[in-house]
Amino acid sequence: MAKVEQEVDRLFELPLEEFIAARNELARLLKNEGNAPAAEEVRRLSKPSVAAWTINQLSRQQKDAVTVLLEAAAKLRTAQERALQGGGSGEALRRAQAEERQAIRELTQHAKQILGRAGRPASSTVLNRVSLTLRAAAVSEAGRTALKAGRLTGEVRSSGFDALARVEIPDESQRRTAPARDELAERRRRQKEELDRRRRDLKERVRQAAARASDAERDAERAEKAATDARKTAEKSRREVEEAAAELDKLDH
Repeated sequence: MAKVEQEVDRLFELPLEEFIAARNELARLLKNEGNAPAAEEVRRLSKPSVAAWTINQLSRQQKDAVTVLLEAAAKLRTAQERALQGGGSGEALRRAQAEERQAIRELTQHAKQILGRAGRPASSTVLNRVSLTLRAAAVSEAGRTALKAGRLTGEVRSSGFDALARVEIPDESQRRTAPARDELAERRRRQKEELDRRRRDLKERVRQAAARASDAERDAERAEKAATDARKTAEKSRREVEEAAAELDKLDH
């Protein structure tokens, strides 16, 4: 099993265009070795999206930066929970938000470099998908596990806490220093209603943005395939021209 795990890890390290062929070959070898269950599991592995593949490379090449993100996300979740429970300060939540944003910015810059080295366009759409997926993966248990292992295959759904991370908390200096007890309760109720509303709005915005990004990425992949097919056709035509020219040259001599 350790060998199988190593081979699966290798699949997610490969250039994206080699994934399918390598996955099928690994499944075939496992089946020939009599390990049908493992072969079937390997065959079911989905080819990562461009964003997921890029994050998988980050998990291998930028382990320290990924660890920083995971730690920042854990702090942010704790700060969010305390804020919802009425404990903790707005300053602590703002600090945690800033740390998480900085960690994602740094990883997104590394992602741009990885895409460049792979000869893939580091478009704003792809980089946005990388940022959104990093943010969502870092705050869910399954996402954190896949992120650490570098085995993401696609989008990770945003959680309610992830949406709440975008909500800005007013500075403490803007609050009244000694509100009456009933005023404080009423304000917390209004804040909770506002947070709930914004959470719903933000989750919908993320869903719509992710859908648009997914459509754009599919269009880009189709365009890339069309360009590849066109280059192959052009190369074939050039070979035919060269062969015909060679035959013509023989006839002339």
